[in-house]
Amino acid sequence: MIETFTKLLNEYTNGYSIGGIIKLVIDVILAIVVISILISFILKKIKKPVFYILLGIGIILYIVSLVFSLELFNVLLKFCALLLGVCLIVVYSQEIKHDFEIRFTTNKTNNAFSSVLEKQEIIDTLCNTAEYLSKRKIGALISIERNDSLNSFIEKAIPINSSINQEILTTIFYPGTACHDGAVIIRKNKIMCAGAYLPSTDKYDIPKNLGTRHRAAIGLSERYDALTIVVSEETGNISVASSGTISLGLRIDRLKEMLDGFLDVK
Repeated sequence: MIETFTKLLNEYTNGYSIGGIIKLVIDVILAIVVISILISFILKKIKKPVFYILLGIGIILYIVSLVFSLELFNVLLKFCALLLGVCLIVVYSQEIKHDFEIRFTTNKTNNAFSSVLEKQEIIDTLCNTAEYLSKRKIGALISIERNDSLNSFIEKAIPINSSINQEILTTIFYPGTACHDGAVIIRKNKIMCAGAYLPSTDKYDIPKNLGTRHRAAIGLSERYDALTIVVSEETGNISVASSGTISLGLRIDRLKEMLDGFLDVK
Protein backbone atom coordinates (compact mmCIF):
# COMPACT_ATOMS: atom_id res chain seq x y z
CA MET A 1 0.00 0.00 0.00
CA ILE A 2 2.91 2.31 0.83
CA GLU A 3 4.43 1.55 -2.54
CA THR A 4 1.16 2.40 -4.29
CA PHE A 5 0.89 5.69 -2.40
CA THR A 6 4.52 6.53 -3.20
CA LYS A 7 3.91 5.82 -6.86
CA LEU A 8 0.81 8.02 -6.94
CA LEU A 9 2.68 10.78 -5.11
CA ASN A 10 5.56 10.54 -7.56
CA GLU A 11 3.19 10.80 -10.54
CA TYR A 12 1.24 13.65 -8.94
CA THR A 13 4.40 15.72 -8.32
CA ASN A 14 5.99 14.88 -11.68
CA GLY A 15 8.91 13.03 -10.11
CA TYR A 16 9.03 15.28 -7.02
CA SER A 17 9.76 18.36 -9.09
CA ILE A 18 9.63 21.78 -7.44
CA GLY A 19 6.48 22.71 -9.35
CA GLY A 20 4.86 19.39 -8.47
CA ILE A 21 5.65 19.75 -4.76
CA ILE A 22 4.28 23.30 -4.71
CA LYS A 23 1.11 22.04 -6.37
CA LEU A 24 0.83 19.27 -3.76
CA VAL A 25 1.28 21.74 -0.88
CA ILE A 26 -1.40 24.05 -2.31
CA ASP A 27 -3.70 21.09 -2.86
CA VAL A 28 -3.28 19.85 0.73
CA ILE A 29 -3.75 23.34 2.22
CA LEU A 30 -6.93 23.90 0.22
CA ALA A 31 -8.20 20.48 1.29
CA ILE A 32 -7.56 21.27 4.97
CA VAL A 33 -9.32 24.65 4.62
CA VAL A 34 -12.38 23.09 2.98
CA ILE A 35 -12.64 20.33 5.60
CA SER A 36 -12.33 22.89 8.42
CA ILE A 37 -15.02 25.10 6.88
CA LEU A 38 -17.30 22.11 6.33
CA ILE A 39 -16.98 20.95 9.95
CA SER A 40 -17.60 24.47 11.23
CA PHE A 41 -20.53 24.81 8.84
CA ILE A 42 -22.19 21.62 10.06
CA LEU A 43 -21.64 22.51 13.73
CA LYS A 44 -23.38 25.84 13.18
CA LYS A 45 -26.44 24.03 11.81
CA ILE A 46 -25.90 25.40 8.31
CA LYS A 47 -27.27 28.93 8.48
CA LYS A 48 -28.55 30.09 5.12
CA PRO A 49 -26.49 33.30 4.60
CA VAL A 50 -23.30 31.41 5.38
CA PHE A 51 -24.37 28.61 3.05
CA TYR A 52 -24.72 30.92 0.05
CA ILE A 53 -21.34 32.52 0.73
CA LEU A 54 -19.61 29.16 1.05
CA LEU A 55 -21.38 27.88 -2.05
CA GLY A 56 -19.87 30.73 -4.03
CA ILE A 57 -16.44 30.07 -2.54
CA GLY A 58 -16.79 26.37 -3.36
CA ILE A 59 -17.59 27.12 -7.02
CA ILE A 60 -14.56 29.41 -7.29
CA LEU A 61 -12.29 26.80 -5.69
CA TYR A 62 -13.64 24.13 -8.05
CA ILE A 63 -12.80 26.30 -11.05
CA VAL A 64 -9.32 26.91 -9.63
CA SER A 65 -8.82 23.16 -9.14
CA LEU A 66 -9.73 22.55 -12.79
CA VAL A 67 -7.45 25.30 -14.11
CA PHE A 68 -4.40 24.15 -12.11
CA SER A 69 -5.21 20.39 -12.35
CA LEU A 70 -5.45 19.88 -8.56
CA GLU A 71 -6.75 16.33 -8.81
CA LEU A 72 -6.65 15.54 -5.09
CA PHE A 73 -8.46 18.72 -4.17
CA ASN A 74 -10.95 18.19 -6.99
CA VAL A 75 -11.91 14.74 -5.68
CA LEU A 76 -12.14 16.03 -2.12
CA LEU A 77 -14.30 18.96 -3.22
CA LYS A 78 -16.76 16.60 -4.91
CA PHE A 79 -16.90 14.43 -1.78
CA CYS A 80 -17.56 17.51 0.39
CA ALA A 81 -20.31 18.64 -1.97
CA LEU A 82 -21.98 15.24 -1.66
CA LEU A 83 -21.64 15.27 2.13
CA LEU A 84 -22.97 18.83 2.28
CA GLY A 85 -25.98 17.85 0.18
CA VAL A 86 -26.83 15.05 2.61
CA CYS A 87 -26.44 17.44 5.56
CA LEU A 88 -28.75 19.97 3.92
CA ILE A 89 -31.46 17.36 3.47
CA VAL A 90 -31.15 16.29 7.12
CA VAL A 91 -30.99 19.81 8.60
CA TYR A 92 -33.68 21.32 6.37
CA SER A 93 -35.98 18.27 6.28
CA GLN A 94 -38.77 20.16 8.06
CA GLU A 95 -38.52 23.12 5.69
CA ILE A 96 -38.51 20.81 2.67
CA LYS A 97 -41.61 19.08 4.04
CA HIS A 98 -43.25 22.45 4.65
CA ASP A 99 -42.53 23.61 1.08
CA PHE A 100 -44.25 20.51 -0.27
CA GLU A 101 -47.22 21.09 2.04
CA ILE A 102 -47.56 24.72 0.97
CA ARG A 103 -47.30 23.90 -2.74
CA PHE A 104 -49.49 20.82 -2.88
CA THR A 105 -51.73 20.53 0.19
CA THR A 106 -52.38 23.93 1.79
CA ASN A 107 -55.80 25.36 0.92
CA LYS A 108 -56.19 29.04 0.19
CA THR A 109 -58.82 31.28 1.75
CA ASN A 110 -60.16 34.73 1.01
CA ASN A 111 -60.22 36.75 4.21
CA ALA A 112 -60.65 40.21 2.73
CA PHE A 113 -63.14 42.39 4.61
CA SER A 114 -66.25 43.67 2.88
CA SER A 115 -65.63 47.27 3.95
CA VAL A 116 -63.03 49.58 5.44
CA LEU A 117 -65.33 50.15 8.43
CA GLU A 118 -65.51 46.43 9.22
CA LYS A 119 -61.73 46.15 8.96
CA GLN A 120 -61.22 49.14 11.26
CA GLU A 121 -63.58 47.72 13.87
CA ILE A 122 -61.60 44.48 13.97
CA ILE A 123 -58.30 46.37 14.24
CA ASP A 124 -59.63 48.52 17.10
CA THR A 125 -60.89 45.46 18.96
CA LEU A 126 -57.59 43.60 18.58
CA CYS A 127 -55.55 46.63 19.64
CA ASN A 128 -57.77 47.34 22.65
CA THR A 129 -57.50 43.70 23.67
CA ALA A 130 -53.71 43.68 23.31
CA GLU A 131 -53.44 46.89 25.33
CA TYR A 132 -55.72 45.51 28.08
CA LEU A 133 -53.73 42.28 28.34
CA SER A 134 -50.40 44.12 28.15
CA LYS A 135 -51.19 46.41 31.08
CA ARG A 136 -52.10 43.40 33.24
CA LYS A 137 -49.23 41.23 31.97
CA ILE A 138 -51.57 38.50 30.78
CA GLY A 139 -49.89 36.31 28.17
CA ALA A 140 -51.67 35.94 24.83
CA LEU A 141 -51.21 34.50 21.36
CA ILE A 142 -53.58 35.69 18.61
CA SER A 143 -53.03 34.40 15.06
CA ILE A 144 -54.84 36.07 12.17
CA GLU A 145 -55.35 33.93 9.07
CA ARG A 146 -54.68 35.49 5.70
CA ASN A 147 -54.51 33.43 2.48
CA ASP A 148 -52.99 30.18 3.76
CA SER A 149 -55.66 28.14 5.51
CA LEU A 150 -55.01 27.30 9.17
CA ASN A 151 -57.60 24.53 9.25
CA SER A 152 -55.04 21.95 10.38
CA PHE A 153 -54.66 23.88 13.65
CA ILE A 154 -58.29 24.94 13.99
CA GLU A 155 -59.56 21.37 13.75
CA LYS A 156 -57.39 20.26 16.67
CA ALA A 157 -58.25 23.19 18.93
CA ILE A 158 -61.27 24.19 21.02
CA PRO A 159 -63.99 25.53 18.67
CA ILE A 160 -65.29 29.02 19.45
CA ASN A 161 -66.81 30.34 16.19
CA SER A 162 -67.94 33.67 17.58
CA SER A 163 -67.68 37.29 16.58
CA ILE A 164 -64.54 39.13 17.64
CA ASN A 165 -64.95 41.09 20.85
CA GLN A 166 -62.66 42.10 23.66
CA GLU A 167 -64.59 40.34 26.43
CA ILE A 168 -64.29 36.89 24.85
CA LEU A 169 -60.62 37.33 24.01
CA THR A 170 -59.62 38.55 27.46
CA THR A 171 -61.61 35.73 29.09
CA ILE A 172 -59.88 33.12 26.95
CA PHE A 173 -56.41 34.30 27.99
CA TYR A 174 -57.19 34.89 31.65
CA PRO A 175 -54.78 32.76 33.75
CA GLY A 176 -56.33 29.52 34.91
CA THR A 177 -58.71 29.00 32.02
CA ALA A 178 -58.49 25.74 30.08
CA CYS A 179 -57.06 27.28 26.92
CA HIS A 180 -55.09 30.35 28.02
CA ASP A 181 -51.76 28.77 27.04
CA GLY A 182 -52.72 28.06 23.42
CA ALA A 183 -53.39 30.39 20.53
CA VAL A 184 -56.60 31.98 19.33
CA ILE A 185 -57.03 31.79 15.56
CA ILE A 186 -59.02 34.50 13.82
CA ARG A 187 -60.49 34.11 10.36
CA LYS A 188 -61.79 37.37 8.94
CA ASN A 189 -64.34 38.60 11.55
CA LYS A 190 -64.62 35.36 13.55
CA ILE A 191 -62.78 33.79 16.45
CA MET A 192 -62.52 30.29 15.05
CA CYS A 193 -60.88 28.52 17.98
CA ALA A 194 -58.86 28.78 21.17
CA GLY A 195 -56.17 26.61 22.70
CA ALA A 196 -54.48 25.97 19.35
CA TYR A 197 -50.90 24.71 19.48
CA LEU A 198 -48.64 26.25 16.85
CA PRO A 199 -45.37 24.85 15.45
CA SER A 200 -42.29 26.21 17.19
CA THR A 201 -39.46 27.71 15.17
CA ASP A 202 -36.20 25.79 14.72
CA LYS A 203 -34.11 28.96 14.59
CA TYR A 204 -31.11 29.19 16.91
CA ASP A 205 -30.47 32.93 16.71
CA ILE A 206 -33.59 33.99 18.61
CA PRO A 207 -33.01 35.96 21.84
CA LYS A 208 -33.03 33.66 24.85
CA ASN A 209 -35.48 35.88 26.72
CA LEU A 210 -38.25 35.00 24.24
CA GLY A 211 -40.53 32.25 25.50
CA THR A 212 -42.63 29.52 23.94
CA ARG A 213 -45.35 31.93 22.75
CA HIS A 214 -42.85 33.98 20.76
CA ARG A 215 -41.20 30.87 19.29
CA ALA A 216 -44.61 29.49 18.30
CA ALA A 217 -45.57 32.79 16.67
CA ILE A 218 -42.35 32.83 14.64
CA GLY A 219 -42.77 29.15 13.76
CA LEU A 220 -46.25 29.71 12.34
CA SER A 221 -45.10 32.75 10.35
CA GLU A 222 -42.29 30.70 8.80
CA ARG A 223 -44.79 28.21 7.39
CA TYR A 224 -47.90 30.29 6.68
CA ASP A 225 -48.68 33.89 5.74
CA ALA A 226 -50.56 34.48 9.00
CA LEU A 227 -49.76 37.31 11.39
CA THR A 228 -49.57 36.59 15.12
CA ILE A 229 -49.87 39.04 18.01
CA VAL A 230 -47.95 38.04 21.14
CA VAL A 231 -48.37 39.53 24.61
CA SER A 232 -45.65 38.56 27.08
CA GLU A 233 -46.84 37.55 30.53
CA GLU A 234 -43.39 38.39 31.97
CA THR A 235 -43.06 41.95 30.65
CA GLY A 236 -46.43 42.78 29.10
CA ASN A 237 -44.62 43.72 25.86
CA ILE A 238 -46.55 43.38 22.61
CA SER A 239 -44.88 41.72 19.63
CA VAL A 240 -45.95 40.74 16.12
CA ALA A 241 -44.61 37.80 14.08
CA SER A 242 -44.98 37.59 10.30
CA SER A 243 -42.94 36.28 7.36
CA GLY A 244 -40.52 34.46 9.66
CA THR A 245 -39.54 37.53 11.70
CA ILE A 246 -40.80 39.10 14.91
CA SER A 247 -41.12 42.78 15.84
CA LEU A 248 -40.68 43.25 19.59
CA GLY A 249 -41.92 45.83 22.07
CA LEU A 250 -44.53 47.50 19.88
CA ARG A 251 -46.61 50.49 20.85
CA ILE A 252 -50.35 50.34 20.15
CA ASP A 253 -50.13 52.88 17.33
CA ARG A 254 -47.48 50.74 15.61
CA LEU A 255 -49.62 47.63 16.09
CA LYS A 256 -52.52 49.42 14.38
CA GLU A 257 -50.28 50.32 11.43
CA MET A 258 -49.13 46.73 11.03
CA LEU A 259 -52.65 45.33 11.19
CA ASP A 260 -53.88 47.94 8.73
CA GLY A 261 -51.20 46.90 6.25
CA PHE A 262 -51.82 43.19 6.84
CA LEU A 263 -55.62 43.02 6.59
CA ASP A 264 -57.25 43.42 3.17
CA VAL A 265 -60.50 44.92 1.95
CA LYS A 266 -62.40 43.68 -1.12
